[in-house]
Amino acid sequence: MKLIIDSGSTKTEWAVLNGNHVVESFITKGFNPYYTKPEDIEKSIKVALPESMNLLKIKQLYFFGTGCSTKENCHLITSILNQFFPDAVISVYHDLQGAAVALLKNKKGIACILGTGSNSCLWDGNEVAENVPSLGYLLGDEGSAVYLGKLLLKNILGGKADKEITQSFYEYAGMSFADVLHQIYKDPNANRWIAGLAPFVTEHIKHPQIKEIARKSFRDFIENQISAYTGYKSLEISFLGSVAFHLQDVLVEVMQESGLKTGVIMKSPMEGLIDYYRNIND
Repeated sequence: MKLIIDSGSTKTEWAVLNGNHVVESFITKGFNPYYTKPEDIEKSIKVALPESMNLLKIKQLYFFGTGCSTKENCHLITSILNQFFPDAVISVYHDLQGAAVALLKNKKGIACILGTGSNSCLWDGNEVAENVPSLGYLLGDEGSAVYLGKLLLKNILGGKADKEITQSFYEYAGMSFADVLHQIYKDPNANRWIAGLAPFVTEHIKHPQIKEIARKSFRDFIENQISAYTGYKSLEISFLGSVAFHLQDVLVEVMQESGLKTGVIMKSPMEGLIDYYRNIND
């Protein structure tokens, strides 16, 4: 039996394959080895695994995770998973590889993740050929939920948004100006809270000021990520993640204005990963 795990900062998706069939699937809390302590990762997995799941039957395990961009983090995740799946051959990859496999399979192109955070790569059909560092939520993550949240907050707190949107925002957040500032600068998980404001953008996307926030976020992603890849103007560019999926009309519009080719847009890579690995005989 095979187990495919796709882990982001917000959620982790699991799918168990027996031959060509998915026999079990579930969603648990997400984690990032850059920000989450090893003991907390281990605890979240232990609590999440269904009692009905026979861990010893898993012979092949494919893990794709946010933050698994270094050998150290990949080794950490491997050692944690090995405690739960001792009979499995465990392969740990960066979530970028999962995105590329899910979106492009064996075709050359650019794969992008626009979810809680953002990232991208040039996929040669077999491996990541080029990768522009995303730099994380403090210095980068253009196009992501956290970037949208930061742009929204700058407009609201900076007094640039109109009264209608400003009032709607404070009602949505259930906070005052001072509360929001406290949340941003005192909460150790402020990035998650800021990313959680993305649905407000989606709900109000028809408002010109909100739509411009989304447009700027995608333009910044194109400028800082996509345009850095060799031959990007001639390649198909595909996306996955909640932001890309829910705001795809705006995303496609900005891509067209930039003269770029939009490929597949998926909310989650799991469907694509299942399709790929059900045809792989290990």
